[in-house]
Amino acid sequence: MLIEPRDSLIVRDGRPFTNSPGARARSLPFPLPQTLAGAYRSRRGLQEGLRFPEEAERVLSWGVKGPLLAEEGEGGWRLLAPRPLDAVRLGETVYPLAPLEPPEGAGTNLPQDLLPVALEDPSLKEKPGRLPSWWYWENFQNWLLNPHTGFRVEGQDGPVPEVRTHVSLDPSTGTGLEGALFQTQGLEFRVKRERDKESGFGGRLALVLWPEDGVSVEGIHPLGGERRLAYWHSGGPQIPLVPERLVEALLQNRAARLVLLTPAFFHGAYLPEEGRFLGATVVAAAVGRPLVVSGWDLKAGRPKPTRRAVPAGSVYFLRLPQAWGEAEVREWIAGIWFQNLSDREQDRKDGYGLAALGVWSGRPLKWR
Repeated sequence: MLIEPRDSLIVRDGRPFTNSPGARARSLPFPLPQTLAGAYRSRRGLQEGLRFPEEAERVLSWGVKGPLLAEEGEGGWRLLAPRPLDAVRLGETVYPLAPLEPPEGAGTNLPQDLLPVALEDPSLKEKPGRLPSWWYWENFQNWLLNPHTGFRVEGQDGPVPEVRTHVSLDPSTGTGLEGALFQTQGLEFRVKRERDKESGFGGRLALVLWPEDGVSVEGIHPLGGERRLAYWHSGGPQIPLVPERLVEALLQNRAARLVLLTPAFFHGAYLPEEGRFLGATVVAAAVGRPLVVSGWDLKAGRPKPTRRAVPAGSVYFLRLPQAWGEAEVREWIAGIWFQNLSDREQDRKDGYGLAALGVWSGRPLKWR
């Protein structure tokens, strides 16, 4: 299912926004899964004639996967994935990170005997450069299957921030109030390209959401702050299939990389319960800064507690049990690939923890 914002989309962060002069409403760089899950459930519930919050339990049971980003192209909509955090750009070259085995007698303060991640060549000490925030799926999948030095990244930075300046009006006269200016920041779902000299924008962008039961929402409905409109319709990219090369590599190495496509909540902060993903043990992790997440609980009629989520793009290096046979490995892959992996069931229903898998040899780098 595709969601195309007509106007710039406002998905605010947690900072207060009042009607005082000089106030600024800031937007997140990309909507949180719960924002799209809540909007989808609201529209679908109203279409089915449900009442809120009396039938909240039924509505909350409607699970979703996503959101991810899609770009309109000549051949249709192209899926994009968030930048994996095990890719580092130094100068003009992209390098992969991998677990590093400390020398004998050395250790770290990482929990559960996790290994640090590092570059293969210790002489590389440049300041990391920027990489596109979103990678085209074909390019992202190539990184999953073959992360290597000199990898060519193809992607873009996603929705473009747009700032609008407003003035408060005096209702009695219909004129602006002295000094009562304020700003709102939204996300423009158009591709920013330097070559488009006249408008500065290229193709269209959209949000991709996959309802677990396949029921789409159609029509023009509000989304985000200020009830700005978006076009909801079926179609768009389908969930990618598991590459057979990935299955063969996991069967050979009994090891994998797990990449989060949406933020996730785990009871162990950035680690799942007992440091395992469905039986596979976490060896190392490349994790970004936590996302602070709150919101409004419609059922309870109060704010949700503030929590910290593991950001999208975080990478976990895993080892699978050597005793597993081919059937068990394939079953494990099916339980991970494009499944929501957060520890709590409701977080999984809300779209948190969508995951993809990549190749890893299972052998840490040697200290040198």
